[in-house]
Amino acid sequence: MKKVFLILILISTFFCVQLSAQTSQTDSFDDEELEESDDFLDFDDSENLNGFDESDDFESDDDFASDDEFDSMFNDAGDVDGPVAAEEKQENGVIQIISSAFSDMVRFSGTFKGEVGVGYIKNEMIEDEEKKKSASGYFTINNDLNMTVTPGRNLFVRGGVSTGINNGFNLAVSYLYFDYLLFDRVYVSAGRKGISWGNLRLFNGGYYGCDAEGNPITHSGGLYATGPKHVDIFSEDAASLALDIKVPWTFGTLTFAVTGNQTSNIKWENFNYYGSLEVSLMNTSINLYAKRPQGKDEDKKHNIYGIEVKRTILGFDVYSQGIFRLPHIQNFDNPKKYDYIVITSGIYRLFDAADPNFGFNIEYQHEYQPGAPHEHEDRFAVELGIKRLGKNKNIKIGLTNHHNYTEDYGFFGASFIVSGILPYAEWTNSFATGYGRKYTAPIYMMSTAITLTLDY
Repeated sequence: MKKVFLILILISTFFCVQLSAQTSQTDSFDDEELEESDDFLDFDDSENLNGFDESDDFESDDDFASDDEFDSMFNDAGDVDGPVAAEEKQENGVIQIISSAFSDMVRFSGTFKGEVGVGYIKNEMIEDEEKKKSASGYFTINNDLNMTVTPGRNLFVRGGVSTGINNGFNLAVSYLYFDYLLFDRVYVSAGRKGISWGNLRLFNGGYYGCDAEGNPITHSGGLYATGPKHVDIFSEDAASLALDIKVPWTFGTLTFAVTGNQTSNIKWENFNYYGSLEVSLMNTSINLYAKRPQGKDEDKKHNIYGIEVKRTILGFDVYSQGIFRLPHIQNFDNPKKYDYIVITSGIYRLFDAADPNFGFNIEYQHEYQPGAPHEHEDRFAVELGIKRLGKNKNIKIGLTNHHNYTEDYGFFGASFIVSGILPYAEWTNSFATGYGRKYTAPIYMMSTAITLTLDY
């Protein structure tokens, strides 16, 4: 009886050892075999992720000796109470399997950035002599921690937490949303996220210094922006929550979107609604879109419509956009009934086949705004950049210029950047100045800073 009991114990021990061996193979799985893209991970759930076939690890009964020979192997064995060591290996194997599955499903990445620098501003437009010149130092630290969860090919969860030190400590959830593939056809994305449509680069970002009315919007202080930015239908929302649904079809994509802020008063008029129809014809991308804004702000409650066209010709990205706000669609043929009409065209190219790399971006914008002091305004923006200069290929130079032709003023900026002077460090030197009719006296801005950047 003891012999039979001992045989059963040893057989169970044998299978425990086999399970532990399989678990070790699971831990050695190479994460790089999963190909990751900006969309969903593309692998079949039925695929054997352990990388082996269980039938290969177990021999047939014919490979074992007879029962009598098997018993004789344990004639000298003593009685034991139970296979304690085998049970501990089994528990560790389960933990390892769970840990391996978690590491395959959840990924973390992040960016750390620290900067210390000194800025100097000379503004002759200020009457107070003591305030015409000012210099100050600054120190900032920012860290963005990103999380990606991919339990399967149909679900993708993203989250990000941003921490920083800049005039005090701040902590915020920068984004948290999910992407879901419905019926292998419809893409649904919702949560705390931002949405942006369009190809514009230069007239779709922040300016040096101030807004169109001259109010400072950055620490730089006295430069005027060259005009309003009616280029992105999402830019004026300031909404923290968004939902968008994309339905691809043969020649393009149909998109619906909704944005809004957290509120307990859930009503349809408290949200912004968008629609987009993008098609591709003869290597040309055409996008038609519209917006129905929420009805709170009197000056922003009129619908917005737009069209974009983009094509790459001999390596040059050529694009154009028209956007307009119209109170009543039946007045489509009467320009005087529009709130505004803005048309922007641009060209972009990067030459990176050989060192040094050179790139440029040029945009021209025309705005028609009935009833404004200048009903027609023309603006121009250009950015030039060259990198991989010097013996160590570690020098970059950038130039930017925005000019308002109608009101005859603008600003100019330049940057000189050297990387690798210290591990993970860049040394940035910048200069900017305003010119033209809006400046009754010169304004100069200069700064120098050391920036530490680490991607992990």
